[in-house]
Amino acid sequence: MDELATLEYAVEELRRTVASLDDSHMDTVTNCEPWTVRRLASHALNNQLLWGGLVTGQHLVSVEDTMGAVPLEGDLAPIADDVAARALAMWHTPGVLEAIHATPFGELPGSVVITFATIDAVAHAWDLSATVGRAIEIEPGALPSISTIVNTICTDDVRAMGVIKAATEPPADATDTERLMAFAGRSINR
Repeated sequence: MDELATLEYAVEELRRTVASLDDSHMDTVTNCEPWTVRRLASHALNNQLLWGGLVTGQHLVSVEDTMGAVPLEGDLAPIADDVAARALAMWHTPGVLEAIHATPFGELPGSVVITFATIDAVAHAWDLSATVGRAIEIEPGALPSISTIVNTICTDDVRAMGVIKAATEPPADATDTERLMAFAGRSINR
């Protein structure tokens, strides 16, 4: 899978996961404590608009609202549909992957920035789904691309910046997805 196909897969997992949530889940505390399901879903959706806006020069959401997980109100399913469509459209803008963009991590090409949006979408889709007791499994066709991104992004230098938590120890019988999520700092609780 190329960068765009991998992002499309990750954003679709996030969209589908958020759309599957119901009101009974919204106040549940996630593995990203102290954030509830609603706050984590809001953070994850806004992150897609933040990254897409960054590479297209659009200010769609504030960093403060995104990183503060300010909760989006109402039914999140139509919001997730809208965010997925808008974010992917921004990433399909001609020249975005080749251009150099100012990011919180310095000047980076879009082909690197897209990996942040990808890992954020797939990791938070997993966080949300695991929190409500139905953790997603990354499809075999997407696993090599997602694994490459996780292994590239989840470095000691990135962990030192506080962006990604320290790796956790997965259970001995962990799935490939659970091993990746543990490497990305997620606790695997079944």
